[in-house]
Amino acid sequence: MIQFVNLKRSMKLAALLAGGLVCAGSAGAQNTTGWTLVWADEFAQADGSSPDPAKWAYDIGAGGWGNNELEYYTSRTNNVRVEGGKLVIEARQESYLGSSYTSARLKTKGKISWTYGRIEARIQIPRGQGLWPAFWMLGTNIDSVSWPNCGEIDIMENIGAETNLVHGTIHGPGYSGGGGIGGPYTLAGAAFADGFHVFAVEWETNRLRWFVDGQQYFSATPASLPGGATWVFTQPQFLLLNVAVGGNWPGNPNGSTTFPQRMTVDYVRVYAPMNLPACGGNALTNPGFESGGLASWTTYGAGFNTLLENSNNVPVHGGSNGFKVFGQFTGSDNYSGVYQDLPTSPGQNFTADGWALTPSGDKIAGANLAWIEVSFRDASASVLALYRTALISTNTTASVWLNLAVTNQLNPATSAVIGSVTNLVAPASTSFVRYQVVFRQPATAAGAVLFDDLKLTATGATEFPVPVSAARVGNGLNIGFVTFLDLPYQVRWKANLLDPNWLALTNLTGNGGVQTVTVNFQSTSRFYRIARLCN
Repeated sequence: MIQFVNLKRSMKLAALLAGGLVCAGSAGAQNTTGWTLVWADEFAQADGSSPDPAKWAYDIGAGGWGNNELEYYTSRTNNVRVEGGKLVIEARQESYLGSSYTSARLKTKGKISWTYGRIEARIQIPRGQGLWPAFWMLGTNIDSVSWPNCGEIDIMENIGAETNLVHGTIHGPGYSGGGGIGGPYTLAGAAFADGFHVFAVEWETNRLRWFVDGQQYFSATPASLPGGATWVFTQPQFLLLNVAVGGNWPGNPNGSTTFPQRMTVDYVRVYAPMNLPACGGNALTNPGFESGGLASWTTYGAGFNTLLENSNNVPVHGGSNGFKVFGQFTGSDNYSGVYQDLPTSPGQNFTADGWALTPSGDKIAGANLAWIEVSFRDASASVLALYRTALISTNTTASVWLNLAVTNQLNPATSAVIGSVTNLVAPASTSFVRYQVVFRQPATAAGAVLFDDLKLTATGATEFPVPVSAARVGNGLNIGFVTFLDLPYQVRWKANLLDPNWLALTNLTGNGGVQTVTVNFQSTSRFYRIARLCN
């Protein structure tokens, strides 16, 4: 699908997708599977000093902050400082400028912001009734569109009375406050305040996923929203760290609450997606389950039945690891497996395959079935086109690795096979492609299937169109688009849409964030297009 901007003096322009640039910083060696570190604060300043003013600003004052909170936020080192290579935000019970409590609220607003990425922090939270520590994000357009239209991503919130529970939530127009879309994570056998934990969100096109200590516990997509609500998580957001005292949600401190209380932050890190593979390469991340186990894969099922396995226990096709899946034993029809979603444009072509084996000592039984499938989906996650491999069943020879090619085309509504294809083509309105391993257990029959060396290959393409947005700035136009780190992009133009040829305006390299190109207004129409080039 061609994405273009008509540049003419009289045109009405859409809102600008603006965002702070990510910067390499000094922590480039710290990476996590599927992501590249682009910004971090390791809080390496001298003890007693304030946080780095190039990275952090402050919200100052009282007034309840829209939640009837009791604290007065300050920038004093009494409330916020660096100690022992960590950031300390300290809530204190003291009389200060009309308030009975003080604390601090840090933000990167006006310093740096991001659209998409993995955002994480290692934090030890405080404890006590009436305390409300949070690690969260707000849209940079908050001053122009207000909250909740700017969007809010709560990476971690805790209310002090819930010692072993944290929450991940999104707020937007039509789903804010008590109507926010979120989920809880419960820490077994301990309180979060007893030690440090890593809280993270992975923010991608049309999807957010929340993690505690590497374990995903919640996800949200446009399909999660109430009917008619708008997904506003396509704009840059800045970070916030704070400890509130009192308010609508946590309630106020009581006699059991002791002060001072600290939230201690070991680090904050922001990652951009790693380079996409060269066109024609495997688009899946961690296809052989060798890097970080099941990292980059989303599991579904009962939990106990979707396992990372290794060559000491089961056959593997390559490397040392593989993926094992079996039924949930609920007595009713159930599905389990793993999947990956990748942003995709209409018209893109793929081939897909993978290796599968049912072991002789645990051969798939009964009416159980397993397969690999690829589905193209729109922004609401509705299936537009569906393709599958042949089925693993009781008729499948045990202990033999089979290469399953995704070639059967199915009717998305009925799952009936309607044809056989070689290339899988993304239809109109496609937003992303899902590569999925599926194990179906209709009843309680036993047996397992192993999967390894999975593959999804983009074929026949020399470039991919890139979605853009634009805004007028003086006598020119800012064209913004989200990029992948280190991949090549080209800005093109032509004066007539009937002309088959596009002219190159400029080439640039993706930085993992939003790139902006400024072009001048012309006396006649011009159309602009951004393409990611295959290399």
